[in-house]
Amino acid sequence: MADHEATPKKERRHFGSRLVFIIFFICFGSASFGFCNSVIGSTLGQPSFLHTMGLDSGPHAEALTSAILAVFFAGGIFGAISHGVLADRYGRKVSAAFAAVVMIIAAAVCTGTSNVAVYIVFRFFCGWSSYQFLCTIPTWVTEITPPSHRGVLGNIIAFNIGMGYVLASYLGVGFYFVKGNSQWRGPTGLQMFFPALLLAGIYWLPESPRYLVSKGRNEEALAILKELHARSGHETDHFAEMECYQIQQQIEFDKERTMSYWQIFKHPTMRKRALITICLTWCMVGSGVLVINNYGTAIYAQMGYGTLDTLLFLAGWVSVVMVTPFVCMLFVDKVSRTYVFASGFFLCMATLIVEAAVQKNFLGTDNKAGLAAAVAMTYVYVFFYVMFLDGPMFFYIGEIWPSQVRAQGFTIGITAMCLSNLTWSAAAPTAFANIGWKYYIFFIVQAAIGGVASLVWFPNTLGKPLEEIAALFGDTADVMVFQTDLDESRFVDGTGLKLPERAEQVENVETAEKTQA
Repeated sequence: MADHEATPKKERRHFGSRLVFIIFFICFGSASFGFCNSVIGSTLGQPSFLHTMGLDSGPHAEALTSAILAVFFAGGIFGAISHGVLADRYGRKVSAAFAAVVMIIAAAVCTGTSNVAVYIVFRFFCGWSSYQFLCTIPTWVTEITPPSHRGVLGNIIAFNIGMGYVLASYLGVGFYFVKGNSQWRGPTGLQMFFPALLLAGIYWLPESPRYLVSKGRNEEALAILKELHARSGHETDHFAEMECYQIQQQIEFDKERTMSYWQIFKHPTMRKRALITICLTWCMVGSGVLVINNYGTAIYAQMGYGTLDTLLFLAGWVSVVMVTPFVCMLFVDKVSRTYVFASGFFLCMATLIVEAAVQKNFLGTDNKAGLAAAVAMTYVYVFFYVMFLDGPMFFYIGEIWPSQVRAQGFTIGITAMCLSNLTWSAAAPTAFANIGWKYYIFFIVQAAIGGVASLVWFPNTLGKPLEEIAALFGDTADVMVFQTDLDESRFVDGTGLKLPERAEQVENVETAEKTQA
């Protein structure tokens, strides 16, 4: 393999506490997604909600429950498309702000209504804003983090999603003891909290330097990179200038290579990126994670547990979602991305096999140990899912797509995720009622497919600058500047750079590849 494809040395940490704080604040958008996505799980377990919406004894209760869940993911498809339009045209900040406004309005209406039809309509817009956040926030975070710690910092996304899940679930437990419709209106209304926080501070957050360079605002981009990627106390560290130079050269080259979605699927290496993205997001969701979350109270109720117990189990389940990203941070920037994904899929598959076997043998019995094991396996499953799949997925999609189509790449991935959610969540009530534990077989198969695909198909992007990842797909000639060709000592306030000619760089890479072959 060429020297350019070796993993860069991680001798320096090109960020400080300021960048960590900024990413955490940006990720209030991720927390908005987590809260909005999770709150319906506990809401469907609240007796007052079921009574108000006619879901406790109505003739179409099962269909309405499916609709409440399905429209959320249908809205998510539109949110992903909206991100693709707004993020590239107006910036990552505008896309995030738009999602925040939509979520605040939709959550307010859902909180105030007692009409199930109105609730379903605005639950659609909750899904729209949630999945627009799920596209925009990872794009934004990926583009402001240095390559050596992209995995660690990217896992802040997963942590904030988990934080939203945890708050929604524990609020569901707390409000269970409240009388009347406030039992469900309280948690529903608090969906407005995180998007309001993000909206209040978004003016002061930095725009993506890569977006700014694409609009010709190079000086602003350099100032942001210096602010975010400079090492404290190292005035002569020119990493930010090197990074900005590489971004400028790459985006200048890529400006004439923007693509429509149709062109993406016609271009061989772009099509490979699209298929990897679709496979990853479809198989992740297809392993059953949101079915277990959204139907958690119903699943635990089938095991014979009471309403309060089911809410507590669900709250404990999502607590794992919040804590596990910290475990992932310990190794994610040290282990091949390929092995991380494969490990996650195969471990989830193994856990689902055990879960299906336990439910087959003990569901409907009085065997407390067997039923407790069924609950425990849902916890083990989500631990593996979050540690190996959830956080890494967000920054991996951002890594494999070039700047000029990165927003479209996230749109493709999140659309596939929503379609997978729509498919398996909408079918869940009927499936659990008719085939029970056998429904897990579908999840097991998809986890297996994801694991095999990761090993044979997914390139390892560990530690690579975003502008160099095209070389992993065979597009070496599309990389304008390799960071290993940059001599930091030649930078003086971004000037005085001496580089090999472009033709010489490509020739060096190709020669090294031929030598190894």
